[in-house]
Amino acid sequence: MNNKKPLNSALKTFFGLGDCLFDFHSSYKTYYWSFYLTSVAALPLAVVAIINSVVNTCEIIMSFLYGALMDSLKPMKWGRYRSIVLVLAPFTAIFGLSQWLAAGLIKDSNVAMVAVIACSLIYAVFFNMQYSANATMITVCGATEKDRAFLSSRRWAWINADKIVISAIVTFMIARFTGVFGDSAVMPYILVGIIFAVLCVIGQYIIFKISDGYEETEEAGSAAAPKKGASFKDIINTITKTPPLLALFCAQCGTTTVSFILAQMAAYQFNYAFEAPAILAIYLAATNFGAVIGSLLAGILGRKMEAKKLSQCLLPLCIIFLILARVCSGSVVLFTIFILCERTCSNCNFSTFLTMYSNCAIYAEHKTGVNNSGLVMSISNIPVKVAVLITGVLIPAVLAMTGYDASMEVIPQAVKTGLTNAITLIPAGCYLFAFLVITIAFRLSSADVARMTEEIAARKKNA
Repeated sequence: MNNKKPLNSALKTFFGLGDCLFDFHSSYKTYYWSFYLTSVAALPLAVVAIINSVVNTCEIIMSFLYGALMDSLKPMKWGRYRSIVLVLAPFTAIFGLSQWLAAGLIKDSNVAMVAVIACSLIYAVFFNMQYSANATMITVCGATEKDRAFLSSRRWAWINADKIVISAIVTFMIARFTGVFGDSAVMPYILVGIIFAVLCVIGQYIIFKISDGYEETEEAGSAAAPKKGASFKDIINTITKTPPLLALFCAQCGTTTVSFILAQMAAYQFNYAFEAPAILAIYLAATNFGAVIGSLLAGILGRKMEAKKLSQCLLPLCIIFLILARVCSGSVVLFTIFILCERTCSNCNFSTFLTMYSNCAIYAEHKTGVNNSGLVMSISNIPVKVAVLITGVLIPAVLAMTGYDASMEVIPQAVKTGLTNAITLIPAGCYLFAFLVITIAFRLSSADVARMTEEIAARKKNA
């Protein structure tokens, strides 16, 4: 019998709020870091290029290690994952802030470059371990697939909401802080970084507090509590003996690539294909709002349908809306409406994918006898790195194929058509790939997961 507690009122009400606060400093870096380095800290472009190249390359290499490192650690008294959530939070906040300090306050550009790279890489380790631990709370707290679907939905909705908040308040905050520190251009950005660093720690404490009593601990006297970290052999077994995990990873690489294509091609579409740059801000606000709605819908639909079937419904809808956006691209309004619908379905699907990752964690524990939930959930973050690589090559190639040239005063119709095809039909192909992978290769049903959960609980009880 499954011995996990049902979701308490705190989890039902506040799950995801901590992730939102934690993610503020990450979203802040995503939107403002490049501008800060080049235009505020005024580092030479060659130095900025080296910083980005070294950090991004190392992050891609290290992205495969975070979950393994987390699961190899000996659990502390609060359990493995809740301990990581609590203990590493100050380090994540400090090293996250130190990047802004190093870039803005160190006068020598070469010294600043070394300091920023060092701080960024250390921050990446702490941030990604905490991000993975936060995601693992879905598995830790969710007793059933319906519970995990609800938690995944709330978490992703809050994370999407944080992006809307960031886009709305950061410019205002920087404007308010400008002049407070004299002529310093960097201090307003650093002060915003300090605020978000504090919110990061508060957010992690919220996650730690509302999950109290859900993770097995030695202190609680549970025979099933982990006594040591997972071995290298355990980690390898988790990866090799969980075929649904590989299928889900490949499918998510496809859907995440879509998100990057839509984000990076939007400016080209509205500036050149539509020649309506003023509407871009409205488009971005509308599609971000759709992302929040889609995330919330996942919690509702996840209680009525099993995760795989829900994904099999959502992915074709994404394809249909993209094709409709292409067909109706003569109207900016209709194009925006159909992309909004696609973003709604896409983010509903991503929340569903998180539920499926948590199901894979249960599958892996059932097959290997070792709880490596952190490793499994951390893999959900790797497709982001893969998508960055894919789009980094794909988008310049597509722009070249369309005949795009930034110096053109008059945009030929062929270029406009090519840009519109790139932002609609290529993503539709990615979704088709994801749908086929999920349908053919992801062989893990809700009934299988429920049975495995009961058998794991029985093993622990008899241990």
